[in-house]
Amino acid sequence: MQTWCAIGDSFTYLNDHLDETGNIVARGYLSRALDKLPPLCLRNLGINGSTTRDWLTAPLVPADVYTILLGTNDWHQGIPLGDRAAFRDGAPGTILGNLGNLLGRLRALCPQARVLVCNPVERADFVYLFDPYNNAPGSYAPEHGQTLAGIARGIYDACRAEGVPALDLHGRSGITPENAVRFKRVRTADGVRDLPYPDYAGLPFDPEKDPYPYPPEARALTYDGLHPTDEGNEILAALLAEALRPLL
Repeated sequence: MQTWCAIGDSFTYLNDHLDETGNIVARGYLSRALDKLPPLCLRNLGINGSTTRDWLTAPLVPADVYTILLGTNDWHQGIPLGDRAAFRDGAPGTILGNLGNLLGRLRALCPQARVLVCNPVERADFVYLFDPYNNAPGSYAPEHGQTLAGIARGIYDACRAEGVPALDLHGRSGITPENAVRFKRVRTADGVRDLPYPDYAGLPFDPEKDPYPYPPEARALTYDGLHPTDEGNEILAALLAEALRPLL
């Protein structure tokens, strides 16, 4: 049986830690993709909150095929995209350079392994289910001068230019700030209201005074503005399985 090693951030990590979704999610995108593929032994290396920088030194394991899904935390933290030369050379310091470095580490560990690189999807305003102080704005506006769409496009284009198999999750998933959640519960001058995107954009959130903005009826493709629901995970899983089949 071939081994599939999944590298990623919370999207990947949560597949094996459903309790950290409040058990809102029944099955993550990795488990759902396994249902659609030939028998595989899955090794989930996802690190919650990780950026491409963390994967310069994170432990790796041998595998027959690897998937990589990173970039959304890099965007939020302001790590620059970089260029194709950095990707090609594996020069650390930028998103593309860090990804190139990770690919080099995987090739050194398992020269015959196949690797599929995915890019991040759009997001609404994120508020962590168990800690409202852990929150971040949606991808409808730039962070540190970069758009998430630009980073996603840069990752996909660099991979394609260098012959690295890539999956454009950003472009094909259909996840947008409009459908990530049905509404955000916010405090306005007229009281607490349930506003869809873009009406809530830019309105402040006070973790001490405001209600949690995503009650069950607000959930759509995500449950907290960022992390996918079962519906969102099924979309990602179908696309991932389709892209993995030719590599197995």
